[in-house]
Amino acid sequence: EYMGENIRRKMVFDARVCLDEARQGKVLDERTMRSLCEYVKEIFVEEPNLVPVSAPVTVVGDVHGQFHDVLEMFRVSGMPPETSYVFLGDYVDRGANSIETLTLLLLFKAW
Repeated sequence: EYMGENIRRKMVFDARVCLDEARQGKVLDERTMRSLCEYVKEIFVEEPNLVPVSAPVTVVGDVHGQFHDVLEMFRVSGMPPETSYVFLGDYVDRGANSIETLTLLLLFKAW
């Protein structure tokens, strides 16, 4: 059974500070973003393809880079980790804030 406790590596960035900035729609500098991507990549590589999720959970469809809609969803449904979410994909493309949206979701994964 997957428990997730062995995959957390030492972060080379301050996730709390980055999360506060990301919630405001600020874009992380390139070095921090690369570190975040590498960190989350390690998590994804070590996770099984199917991760058990306990109810209650909020299932989210395509967000398409709609950063403000994602923030509103968190405001209405609750912020992670108090509320559990499953995002189905299509995080970027049509919206004007694809980088901000992906950054926010990656930071919550890293958190």
